[in-house]
Amino acid sequence: MTNHGDNRLFWPGAAKIVVVASVLFTLAGLVLPNYSHARQWIGLTGIELAEKHNAYGFAGAITPLAPDAEFGQGWVQSYWLDWVEYRFGSDGEEVRARAPGFSASLGYQQSNSKGFWAAYAGAGYRKTTLTPDRLNAEVRGSQSALLLMAEMDRRVAMSWRFVGAVQLAAGPDTYWTRAKFLHATSASVWYGMEIIFQGDPDYHATKVGLVLDEWPVGERVSANFKLGANKTKGIKTGAYAGIEFVGSFRSSK
Repeated sequence: MTNHGDNRLFWPGAAKIVVVASVLFTLAGLVLPNYSHARQWIGLTGIELAEKHNAYGFAGAITPLAPDAEFGQGWVQSYWLDWVEYRFGSDGEEVRARAPGFSASLGYQQSNSKGFWAAYAGAGYRKTTLTPDRLNAEVRGSQSALLLMAEMDRRVAMSWRFVGAVQLAAGPDTYWTRAKFLHATSASVWYGMEIIFQGDPDYHATKVGLVLDEWPVGERVSANFKLGANKTKGIKTGAYAGIEFVGSFRSSK
């Protein structure tokens, strides 16, 4: 039985999330329709752990739609797989949700010397298991959804950036938004804060945290770190921590 009074970060699930994220990262590359011909592609994977047994693992890949195209100059395709676990309050009781998901989207990007913007549309699938079950929950069981997403990364000064993203899903209705305010160090590593709003008809959460972005861990890979507080409606505020890896790759012709 889950100990709902345990306020530690969900470290026991860390190994499971790492394995899931690694497998999903590999699968994301395998499902790219023209992966072997793509000139450029971006891979993303990461984990987030939080108190109250909240956890998130993901892996994704983005590549230009045309084999010889460059990022920020037109159409792209995006594939995303994830696994999420969270808690929310319902009728005075704490409900545990576990939900693996997959999505595929078509997007359009434009970039210049000050940053980029992108917009995506696609479809997603998620299977949500609730414990204890809630027959009246709108997000429950196997469900597909229409996805709309927009993102931007803009330099507002030589050493300041604003990074924003919003994703909306219809059927069931869910939302996720994030804003980052970043300042550059002398080593071109960015630090600042993030604020996130996410939820669905049964669940609403707000996160505020500190971030350290684009820490180099290899020639083509960088890491993003986060640490902050998460407030879910009906649940006490708890801490969260996460790490993301972003890699930019170019396949040989």
